[in-house]
Amino acid sequence: MYRTIELYNEWNETKKDIHFEIDEHAKKIESFYVNEREIRYVRLWLNVGFEENGKRGFIRPVLVIKKVWNLFFVIPMTTKIKSSHFYHRLQSVKFSRPSSLILSQARVIDKKRFEKILGEVDIAEFLQIKKLLKELYL
Repeated sequence: MYRTIELYNEWNETKKDIHFEIDEHAKKIESFYVNEREIRYVRLWLNVGFEENGKRGFIRPVLVIKKVWNLFFVIPMTTKIKSSHFYHRLQSVKFSRPSSLILSQARVIDKKRFEKILGEVDIAEFLQIKKLLKELYL
């Protein structure tokens, strides 16, 4: 339990850094665009219960589904391959290990969390993913 408290304290400090990075990070955020279909590293927080966390340094890859100003609807990724309607194995983008989207963990995040771009899903697969999301959530 002490380790968990320690991790939450570490993440709280990281969140403050992300939120209050005014000079260099603000310039960096304004200097790049994030587009739908992109796969990017983002800084996810240490979460509660079954919510998907970031890993080392709170970083995790996500697929950008929708962009509204500086807010983005994203789906976290994992290298765990599961046969379930909560997961979708990526076909059009190849990484060193097979990757899946965790459809049940879709969420909205701020642009400040974005890091390096890793790739892009092709249009056909992207439309299929959006259809799966609609079936799961609507």
